[in-house]
Amino acid sequence: MSKPNEQNSSSLVSLFKSIGLTQAKAADAVKAPKSANILKEIIESHAVVAGGLDEKKASLISTLAILLAKASAVGSDGREYVINCILNSKLKTVDQITGECLIAIFW
Repeated sequence: MSKPNEQNSSSLVSLFKSIGLTQAKAADAVKAPKSANILKEIIESHAVVAGGLDEKKASLISTLAILLAKASAVGSDGREYVINCILNSKLKTVDQITGECLIAIFW
């Protein structure tokens, strides 16, 4: 019988794979609880993300969750702006997302 924490990790891996992350990237995302919780929140609050993305956009959303976990403070408006830019293909690289997150911190 698996432990509750293993079951939770397994369900998070499945959730993260459902948005377009590979098995390896989904498993890596679960290893950092703070960013995993942020990624889960993003998925649960954005039907477009929950519906699945191409692998590149899913990776960018995952990267955003990591950056948000490390940031001291990003307002909800800044967070939504960056998410929408990823979904609308206005931000296509990790460097662009990093730059926008820095801007969002001071927004």
